[in-house]
Amino acid sequence: MDYVAVAALAVFVATLFLMIKRPWGIKLGYAAGIGAVASLLLGTVSLGQAAESFLHIWDAALAFIGIVAFSVILDAMGFFKWAALKVVKLAKGSGIRLYFYVSLLTAAVSILFANDSAVLILTPLVLEIISQLKIDGKGRMAYLFAAGLIADTAAMPLIISNPINILSADFFGYTFLNHLMFMTPVAVATIASSMLLVYVFFRKKIPKTYDTKLVDIISTGSTPISRGMLKVCLGTLVVIDVGYVAASLFRVPVSVVICSGAVFLLAVYLASLKGEVIRGERKGLIGLAKDINWDIVLFMLSIFLVVQGLTNAGITQLLASTLVSANSLPSVMGIIAPSLVVTVGASFMNNWPMTILGLMSIQQAASTAALGGEAFTGLVFSNIIGNNLGPHFFPLGSLAILMWLETMKRKGVNISLWSYLKVGAVLSIVEVVVASVVLWVEITYFGWVLPI
Repeated sequence: MDYVAVAALAVFVATLFLMIKRPWGIKLGYAAGIGAVASLLLGTVSLGQAAESFLHIWDAALAFIGIVAFSVILDAMGFFKWAALKVVKLAKGSGIRLYFYVSLLTAAVSILFANDSAVLILTPLVLEIISQLKIDGKGRMAYLFAAGLIADTAAMPLIISNPINILSADFFGYTFLNHLMFMTPVAVATIASSMLLVYVFFRKKIPKTYDTKLVDIISTGSTPISRGMLKVCLGTLVVIDVGYVAASLFRVPVSVVICSGAVFLLAVYLASLKGEVIRGERKGLIGLAKDINWDIVLFMLSIFLVVQGLTNAGITQLLASTLVSANSLPSVMGIIAPSLVVTVGASFMNNWPMTILGLMSIQQAASTAALGGEAFTGLVFSNIIGNNLGPHFFPLGSLAILMWLETMKRKGVNISLWSYLKVGAVLSIVEVVVASVVLWVEITYFGWVLPI
């Protein structure tokens, strides 16, 4: 091995160590930032490659900021609390109905506002509500896993549902509509299967009923969103969704759409405060900015450079040949196998660096192995499936799961690694297989392929 290969591998291993162990309480963004600086100083990545990496990632990073900002503003307006209370009332005292409604709410928020936003906003909200409903420690696990794992499961049908979706679309140049066509059936199948699986795990712990009188107490103690503001929020969401389609047709970066929507909603929100922020009843601009997870943005930018070093070390050539070999297996195994290869990598090194490695490896394979349309399409979406669904096999794999665990820990709820793996590992493998089968049907029987 030459100097670049050894140095790149050393930087990557050291960065992973910092991400896993978090010495001195270091944040993920700083851990990756140290790795990025080391990559530049040791020469595993040049400044020119760093600039090129930024061109690959800027849309996904900016879109992530826009999505989280939009979610934070909606949360400050009371939109999500309104939605959660609606769900509790619709369940009409049935603990089982409440589980499925919470799962559907989590899935909807994850699809529209990304899995990270869904976890950050809904986990404390769900925890607060089930505590108010007097649901005991064992029973509340079903609802908390719904707020965490199902949020991670659902982040596939839209490009903006997960930053890795944006990164993949930008990297290979396919559209919002291309992604929607392939991933909507996949998402429906995986969301349904994950809801049922989590229910099977916790069916004996979910309470049959809860006191509906407590719902009225929760509603009375909250500051509801006004009807006028609710219409503005829903209207803005509709316009943004239409904007995604229009942007896709005219090749406009998706970040432009979501950031424009966030700026508009921010202006409406600030105009509606009327001095409430001074009295501490609502968050001002600084308070909203503090709620945005800037550390994740730093992580996204920095880890790209670390992985670029691995590319220079030849790792992508090895992964490319592995993916091509897996894709050449007969029948449905040609989709399941590469998805599982990506799943293993995403689970133990985190899905963000694995996504980048996967993209670069597929690009390498396309240029050297002369992939046909079906093989190329299978690898592109196997990479998305493995990095969307595979990471929650192990907590380190997904930033959303890490934030979910940390959020609950701050609220006094600790989930052991073994307790998590009993659910997360099984769920991850089943979802990857289900999603891969649906993708195989789309490619084999419907003839859907991406333009090369």
